[in-house]
Amino acid sequence: MSLDVLFLGRLFPREKEREIKSKMKTGLQDAASVLQWNIIDGFEENGMGDIKIVNYLPVDAYPNGYTDKFIEGFSFDHTGKGNFDDVNVHCCNIFGIKRFINVFYFKKYVKKWAGQRSDKKKVLFSYTANSMFLTLAKMAKQINPDVTIACLIADIPEYSTTTPPTGAKKLYHDFEVRRCEKLYGVVDRYVLLTKQMAQRLKLTAPFVVMEGIATTKSTGVNEAISEDLKNKKYILYSGLLNEKFGIRILLDAFGMVRDSELKLVLCGSGDAEELVRERVKADERISFLGRVDREIVLALQKNATILVNPRQNNEDFTKYSFPSKNLEYLSSGVPVIAYKLDGIPDEYDEFIIYPENDSVDALHKTIKTLSEMTDEERRCIGDKARCFVVENKNKNTQAQRIFEFIEK
Repeated sequence: MSLDVLFLGRLFPREKEREIKSKMKTGLQDAASVLQWNIIDGFEENGMGDIKIVNYLPVDAYPNGYTDKFIEGFSFDHTGKGNFDDVNVHCCNIFGIKRFINVFYFKKYVKKWAGQRSDKKKVLFSYTANSMFLTLAKMAKQINPDVTIACLIADIPEYSTTTPPTGAKKLYHDFEVRRCEKLYGVVDRYVLLTKQMAQRLKLTAPFVVMEGIATTKSTGVNEAISEDLKNKKYILYSGLLNEKFGIRILLDAFGMVRDSELKLVLCGSGDAEELVRERVKADERISFLGRVDREIVLALQKNATILVNPRQNNEDFTKYSFPSKNLEYLSSGVPVIAYKLDGIPDEYDEFIIYPENDSVDALHKTIKTLSEMTDEERRCIGDKARCFVVENKNKNTQAQRIFEFIEK
């Protein structure tokens, strides 16, 4: 059976991605956008049916998060065949207003799709369980009870912000959490990143666990990588530079390394940036690149000696998280040091190098052990991990799992 899919997404349309990012003042949703594109591409490459994307740009509100008060509406074509059936919806982007009125901009697209006759099974696929998408899903179900509602939950609403909201943002955040809880019942099938999510959200509908999708795109050592990093030994961290994600632990552990030839490279943004800049001044082996394009990040990963994700298993949210960074790291063919989070299945244990405990010394010893290996020894570790995720967690395999789950 093939499907007629309406994909409610929060992604960067490829042809406008650079322009959109140039207007962003805060936030960086690369990982979420890449995951959605991988699912869509996997569906297309497996010939699973017709897909129409109705998109809501993943940008923060005007004036502090984005330069535009209103988001441009435009058509785009995710297939490259010149159909231009997908739409980025024109909507309001003003703080305090956008959350309550934008659902009305989307309704006409969902109504039209839900009311159209089709000889294929109609599936509304929502990326994330935000209240606007779930409200639209409920409306589609009311128009056509035969529509199957599928929802991928990448984040638990309570933990969707990296820093606790305050003031008006907290009021809205709490409202959003309660609203979502009331709407979960409209969903027929869930795609989750960890099995613990189902219990935490008290979901009653069937679910399938899909940790994420491996990065199979071949990326060489980009010319944009500075000369002082090419053919050099370095540890890389790329992502949110937040204290809660273990950046201080990583900096402290690296500070114990006595190898003058080994560098630490960090790229991203977050609340630990000032700390990072202080360490850069104190240790010339540390480089801070700030926010960089994804293509450069992938090239930096592939060229690294060791990749580290210092997020420790010391907070409740780790039960409901499988870091997309881990899959991206494992796809590179470079050894990965990370902590065993509650949300990481045991099948990954032989491919990720776990520090013995949460101490700075344990992370330092793990880094030291890997850095002292030969290039060939590290290559064997990295290649083994890459083969596992590329063969078992690629976009076609994961999309096929989702398709079979929804079809049933």
